Amino acid sequence: MSAFKKFTDIQFRDLGLLKTALSDLGFGIVEEGDQLPLYGYRGDQRAERAELVIRRQHLTRASNDLGFQKTKDGYIPIVSDYDARVLLEGEFLARLRTAYNLRVVSRVTRQVHGTQTVQTEGNLIKVVVRY
Repeated sequence: MSAFKKFTDIQFRDLGLLKTALSDLGFGIVEEGDQLPLYGYRGDQRAERAELVIRRQHLTRASNDLGFQKTKDGYIPIVSDYDARVLLEGEFLARLRTAYNLRVVSRVTRQVHGTQTVQTEGNLIKVVVRY
């Protein structure tokens, strides 16, 4: 049984941008609600609750549910130890943060009527916004 971990140091402030970033990574089927239960890979209900959930059926065969719990500062991920190791080759949270931040920059670029250039150099992504 894989334990769930809350990543309180990672917060996504905007629900719409979070859902779009998840979709960008191929996780477009999400369930929204209040205090939704999370389930383990065997279908067993766990104690953890979240407001945004990607059900295990939409992940890998051995995955647990993936959740995002609403706090006063935003949404924090709740991810099992197993899924943190295997989703997107262990890069799920890093890639989600990148996708979310790129969406934030795109929104700001539109707000200031600017243009944006994205350059990738290895693992480094450089975004230049001109306005």
